[in-house]
Amino acid sequence: MIFSGTKNIYCVGRNYVGHIKELKSKKPTKPVFFYKPLLCLNTSNKIVIPKNREVEHELEVVVLIKKNGVAKNEKQAKSFIGGYTLGIDITDRKLQNQLKKESTPWFLSKSFNGSAVVSKNVKRKLGDEFYLKTNGEIKQSGKTSNMIFSIERLIVYLSSFINLQKDDLIFTGTPSGVGALKKNDVVEIGFSDSNDFEKYIIS
Repeated sequence: MIFSGTKNIYCVGRNYVGHIKELKSKKPTKPVFFYKPLLCLNTSNKIVIPKNREVEHELEVVVLIKKNGVAKNEKQAKSFIGGYTLGIDITDRKLQNQLKKESTPWFLSKSFNGSAVVSKNVKRKLGDEFYLKTNGEIKQSGKTSNMIFSIERLIVYLSSFINLQKDDLIFTGTPSGVGALKKNDVVEIGFSDSNDFEKYIIS
């Protein structure tokens, strides 16, 4: 079963200029990583909004790591990549903004049951353009070529602090266009150069 061996879910913030601007934040000089516990992993086609919470979608390219170890340079980093897919980092933006104002970690705004949605359509070759539609309307679109920090650079940076493990997942950041998810929405995510896509029902 795909992702059955996953133990770690690493995520990157502020890796697209457009998203930085819409959050009125600052461009980082080095990758900004945070962590989602395994209970966040959601490979089903149903996204459940926690009771009394307002959440937003953050579409991201997700990298599947295929071996244990440390990548010392970007050339080595390529050998750690087992595939690419898409995911949605479900975020409680109201809580995140509150935690930021209090200068406290915003872990709880990102980490709750099912908040790391991952498509089962894993590809060996990375497509450049990707999108998210809500009820048939494109809400987010991005290009991997517009990342501030490339996937290889993210792998090198992360593994300079912690050894990577086979089946680790790395969410690589979201482009602009993040927005609210509502009950009964139908969300579609996919790469523009492929006929493969995933649909999700919000409940």
